[in-house]
Amino acid sequence: MLARETQRGLHDLSVLHEPTLPYSAYMNAKQEVFWSQVEGRLMAMLEGKKELTLKLLNEATQAWVEQEYNRKVHSELGCTPLARFIEDKDVGRECPGSADLRRAFRREITRTQRRSDGSVSIEGKRFEIPSRYRHMETLRLRYAEWDLTTADLCDPQSGEILCPIYPVDLAANANGPRRPLDPVEPAQPAPQEGMAPLLRKLMADYAATGLPPAYLPTDADQEPTS
Repeated sequence: MLARETQRGLHDLSVLHEPTLPYSAYMNAKQEVFWSQVEGRLMAMLEGKKELTLKLLNEATQAWVEQEYNRKVHSELGCTPLARFIEDKDVGRECPGSADLRRAFRREITRTQRRSDGSVSIEGKRFEIPSRYRHMETLRLRYAEWDLTTADLCDPQSGEILCPIYPVDLAANANGPRRPLDPVEPAQPAPQEGMAPLLRKLMADYAATGLPPAYLPTDADQEPTS
């Protein structure tokens, strides 16, 4: 569990990454006891199944954990794991969606964009950068080594995902026409017409207090200016 994808994913999910210490066999004791039950009980009941698919294995494991393992008295706890979970305080968190989990467990790298065709190289494969980001020389990318069908372009300051990027389509490039270039987004947005939203909120909050105005308007203040 030392892959950069694993470490990055746990960090983004606020999970403390504490791997097993070297030369510390006692740290594996709990896992070894659990896997001995998996091999001795669950896998023993599946020995007669000639064609064991991953789907069936997942369904059988879920049923065994919920109906037998969690309902059997634990020698160290003195009760069943299910009873201990129900009686104790709930400190669990809602699990993110599948898409969020896949994006979390990715390693992060920095690449220099090739100005000739607007692409970068990841694990020996060329990825195309959207033309609206062609002004960025250094790019911050996230990808999983086992899945090079897509990667993510991230903001270098906040780490927010800007957009997905995909491998260069060599067949489309062989057709001849060049891709159109999107306009580069301005560094600062153009000022909006009218009063700023923050000032409108401040004025509304001040009016909600019910305090009298700090000055008394005169008739001259009410006359429109030409």
